[in-house]
Amino acid sequence: MDSIKLPRMVAMVLAGGRVGELSVLTLARPKSALPFGGSYRVIDCALSNLMHAGINNVGILSQYRPGSLIDHVGVGEAWDFVGLDRGAKILPPFRGAEASDWYKGNADAVYQNLNYIDDHGAELVLILSGDHIYRMDYRQLIRQHLERGADMTIAFKRMGYHERFGYGRLDREGRVVDYEEKPQRPRCDLASLTIYVIGRDALARVLRSLAGRPQVEFGQDVVPQMLEGGYRVYGHIFDGYWAYTRTVNAYFHAHQDLLARRIDLDEWAVRTNLQDAGMADEPPPRVAGDAVVRNSFLSAGCVIEGTVIGSVLSPGVHVAKGARVVNSILFHRGRVAADAAVTLAIADKDVQFGAGARVGPQGIEETDGVHMAAHHPISLFGKGARVEASAKLAPGCEIRPASVRT
Repeated sequence: MDSIKLPRMVAMVLAGGRVGELSVLTLARPKSALPFGGSYRVIDCALSNLMHAGINNVGILSQYRPGSLIDHVGVGEAWDFVGLDRGAKILPPFRGAEASDWYKGNADAVYQNLNYIDDHGAELVLILSGDHIYRMDYRQLIRQHLERGADMTIAFKRMGYHERFGYGRLDREGRVVDYEEKPQRPRCDLASLTIYVIGRDALARVLRSLAGRPQVEFGQDVVPQMLEGGYRVYGHIFDGYWAYTRTVNAYFHAHQDLLARRIDLDEWAVRTNLQDAGMADEPPPRVAGDAVVRNSFLSAGCVIEGTVIGSVLSPGVHVAKGARVVNSILFHRGRVAADAAVTLAIADKDVQFGAGARVGPQGIEETDGVHMAAHHPISLFGKGARVEASAKLAPGCEIRPASVRT
């Protein structure tokens, strides 16, 4: 695919929302800025895919507490978006001469930023979500779009029913003949991945025709409008790995897939902002001679003196002697004191577990994370939370940021 010449393109990354299903983990950040795989963020997959495809002008649509996203993306240098005729820019809500209170749906977010697309003279627009874990060569999608003379191409994947997906039916030529957004009983197994290639002129016409509605979404409004309007809408079937990180269980299972090598961030050549990830000044992880580490992912700056099994640790995590961390995800600078046991938990940055504390199911020999999560709820800890020494917290507890549990 290296020889393909792309038309003039702009990518619009839908990265702004918070979802309640992720609870305390997204109180202060959009879901796309959630740490993943120790040192990365969820949005790194989308940005790295764009970099590899040679799409160098990227607008990132963010509305919910975008501070962490702004810090992470910066000017896009980590993904080589800095230079002549390239760049990455956070695009907050805006309408006319005044800032808008909120984007009224993901399609409205693009509509409010048509001027960004026009300023770059784009012929095609690639629209994608920033909260999915996958590796896709967008050039294959774009080439198929061009070969078919499509007005819009939607990326689909065959998968079982999920209430949050839209489903499309294709004819023998790959043209979309029917589309249902979040149906109770889908008539096919092709789920939309919220990845669209669309001609700039068609996009502008359809979005302007929908302007003024209280909510404008691509799946709910834009796709049906294009089908009804006679536009040439085609499907592209993706058969690679793809994970949805909207829920706690989905986010946890994606990490288990990382440990099982179904996700290979090195092979995918995913990049991140090393300064924001906290790795730039950290030494390599250190494992003490009598420590035990099995099937786990350790980031720079980690110090392991106890036992870590089936877990993913972000930079600067310290597991003290006698402590045990099993099937858990600990964000940056977490501390697990001596003889504490943390099982089936996700802890945000700077969370501290006191000496002898007990979190989650105890006395279980089962160390298969997927199996354990199917039988026990996952505990969640907000940023800066603290669990006092000898405290005992039941599985599935939710501790708010900066709070203390005894």
